[in-house]
Amino acid sequence: MRKTICAAALGILAGTVLGIALGLVSLIGRGWNLSIENPEYWESRRQAELAAAENALAGKVKAPRVETPEIEFDFGVKEKNKENVTGSHDFPITNSGTAPLTLKEKTKSCYCTDFHIAKKKLMPGESTTVNVQWDAERGGGAFKQSVIISTNDPVRPEIFFNVKGLFSSPVIASPNHLIFSGVSSSEEQSREFHILGFGTDSDGNPLPLDIKDGDVTLWDPDHFRVALEPGTVDELTEDEKNSPVISKATSLVKGTLFITPGLPQGAFQETVRFKTHRPEQPLLELMVEGQVTGAVTITGTKYDRHKTGQLVIGPVSSAAGKSEAFRLTFDDPAFVADESTVRVAGVRPLWLNVTLSFLDAEAQKSMPVKWVDARVEIPAGSPQERYSGPGLAETGEIVFEIEREMKTEEVVLPVSFTVGP
Repeated sequence: MRKTICAAALGILAGTVLGIALGLVSLIGRGWNLSIENPEYWESRRQAELAAAENALAGKVKAPRVETPEIEFDFGVKEKNKENVTGSHDFPITNSGTAPLTLKEKTKSCYCTDFHIAKKKLMPGESTTVNVQWDAERGGGAFKQSVIISTNDPVRPEIFFNVKGLFSSPVIASPNHLIFSGVSSSEEQSREFHILGFGTDSDGNPLPLDIKDGDVTLWDPDHFRVALEPGTVDELTEDEKNSPVISKATSLVKGTLFITPGLPQGAFQETVRFKTHRPEQPLLELMVEGQVTGAVTITGTKYDRHKTGQLVIGPVSSAAGKSEAFRLTFDDPAFVADESTVRVAGVRPLWLNVTLSFLDAEAQKSMPVKWVDARVEIPAGSPQERYSGPGLAETGEIVFEIEREMKTEEVVLPVSFTVGP
């Protein structure tokens, strides 16, 4: 009897241990680890990555070094047809360092782009190519997409490759991709765009572009709406007038897309479809994406809220570096912004420096609106590279974590700049 009981107990114990082990394996398989909720872990990890990059740049350790003579390919201006909407390009990569370089396909900005690395491990002095393919069948006008390669180069852990060009079509949207960042769930936001028509009839008169509100279809009409009104090509923006394709438009419709209050927090995507009444292109699509972050507003002289939703720093000299200021504003009387509630959770690239300045905590309790002043620095000696966007895979970014009402919100601020000599 005792042997039976002991055997049963051992069986239960073994089953319990096995169950815990399987549970841990399951959690690890989903990316869980004991440090995921510990801010100190992430800060120590960031500091270790920065130290590794500094040691590699100084030549103190053996390390791989990525060389990319070309990171962007412009296929030019094309008249869109079934034969030329797809294409591909090979981007070269060389390991000019002193240790093996490993490469991995990470992500792409759109389903319409794909890529493949010919050789994923390079010894010092070896080279390979990244083949990027694109498919621009949907939409027209400006085309720009990106892919990201992961590397073990401590200075450049990610490489962005871009393909871009212009397709002339009977009807296009300008821009054809609207990006919203830091959208408040309680405040209406809007972006303007143009629908442009091309071509003339046999008498030389512009072909009509008669798109009205009733020609618009939305996936989520409860949270998005579009207003259209007739316009003329005299109302083209300066950027549109300088475009080799858009400047040839013969007709124009002005549009405004509105995001109404109440959109749930988190990332969102929307596709707006227009009936064009042109037999050669009966449907036009406008892509919309962004992130709702609650009652948080980003402001600053370099923050482009109405067009791109990014912090546009522009050209930066590697020799001198550069910094820009911006502000996070919280329309919440009960919220107190301090080191425990507002923090920098991550940056891309890793060598961006971000500092936050907080108001006195006691003074905030009587203020209906609170704010945090922030400054991002691109330090002198930064590697020459291009970081732009927004919303695309190539984007530089600052990620903030906001602790409010026992919940953590993530605010992603795209940052656009180019480091030159």
